[in-house]
Amino acid sequence: MKKAILFIFLTIFFNKVAIGIEEELIDAGFRFLENPADLFFNLGQNIEDTSPVLAKDFKGIKNKYITIRTTILPVFLPVTLGNLAVKIRINSEKDYIPQVGFSFGFGRVLIFDFIPTEDIPKPQNMAYYYSLVISKTFEDTIIYLGTKYSEFSIKLKLSEQLEFYGEKIDEFNFNANDIFLFSGIMLPKRNKVVFAQMGYGFKYRKIVARLAAEYNSVQLGLDIFPEGLLVLHPYFALSIKF
Repeated sequence: MKKAILFIFLTIFFNKVAIGIEEELIDAGFRFLENPADLFFNLGQNIEDTSPVLAKDFKGIKNKYITIRTTILPVFLPVTLGNLAVKIRINSEKDYIPQVGFSFGFGRVLIFDFIPTEDIPKPQNMAYYYSLVISKTFEDTIIYLGTKYSEFSIKLKLSEQLEFYGEKIDEFNFNANDIFLFSGIMLPKRNKVVFAQMGYGFKYRKIVARLAAEYNSVQLGLDIFPEGLLVLHPYFALSIKF
């Protein structure tokens, strides 16, 4: 009898969990259809690298002038958003002179190039950004402040109309762009640099944040979009430094 009651209880429990997950997925689907630009715009920011290049050598991390980065997860795999980001240290930091850096990058959803276009217009898409950052080192702590412009655009006509719980969609056509002000702190630790960054977009009033650890050739991080369709975006990126 106890086993039967336990079985009924577990059945009801997992059924509630399944219903809850289904409702969350349906709600996410509606939110995506209402504003697909938000998700793609956030994915576009995953490819960005706006933290400053290190001003000097720190405990196993070499001082370089240029960093070239590509983000693998989640944008290239599985979204196929091919991307490249470059950041450059313009000057050497002095006692009373902060370091100035510039960064830029771009990306494209590569899978769109394989869509047959006999009966539909050729898909168009582009993600890019550029930024300026000022930083200053205080002992083993780096404080920085910067501004950036980010943009993500897609123009895609579907060959067949999709229907989702009564909602119909036959194309994606949007251009999302914003100017952000951001600041952050970097802490060198042994063979890596951990940093936290927060920014604010003036057009959409979007708050974004990043927590990451940067090694000589790898960066692991978490982008946070409190009002996004997907709040947490963990990412993995590879880089080369010169």
